[in-house]
Amino acid sequence: TTAIKGIREYLQDWKFFREPGGTDYGELLRTAVQETHGIEIDPMAAFLTYSASRANLINTRVIPILEGLREGKGVLLDRYWFSSYAYQSSEKVDKAIIVAVSKIATKGLMPDLVLHYDLAPELAMVRKMNCDDKDRYDMKELAFHSRVRDAYLELSVKYPDFWRVIDVSQSIPKVLDDSLVTLKEFGLI
Repeated sequence: TTAIKGIREYLQDWKFFREPGGTDYGELLRTAVQETHGIEIDPMAAFLTYSASRANLINTRVIPILEGLREGKGVLLDRYWFSSYAYQSSEKVDKAIIVAVSKIATKGLMPDLVLHYDLAPELAMVRKMNCDDKDRYDMKELAFHSRVRDAYLELSVKYPDFWRVIDVSQSIPKVLDDSLVTLKEFGLI
């Protein structure tokens, strides 16, 4: 999130959305799944809820914006269906189902670039414990977070043309610099 704030300074003409969420309907769904503590939510139900949020965002915001944008402008999403792949597969939802449903929900829209901010799960958990905005996933055990990281790294191998891993154990200025170098490499700034 810190890196995204820094990147947004360089992409001021771009449209920004968080995911899940990004629309009024999507925010309701996000709250229902992520911000609900103490309520049992089946992993498949969570995934399908995220997919509904994602479909609404892509179809009502992202695709219309992309169809009307001039060259050099774009849309920046803080997360995408890859997060469902990492999180819900770590809760034992079948990866093939995640990919298939995500392709339907997004009409197959793939990003030009993914900046994957990678951090060892142990360190990520320590950082998150010092934050006020913990969701139900943040409260899960280390083994879960290790599976999530492994799934993200699996995606980096599956999509090498547009996936870049940035080490966020570095200083914030270094993370932002690495992000900007990658954006330049892809001709986005």
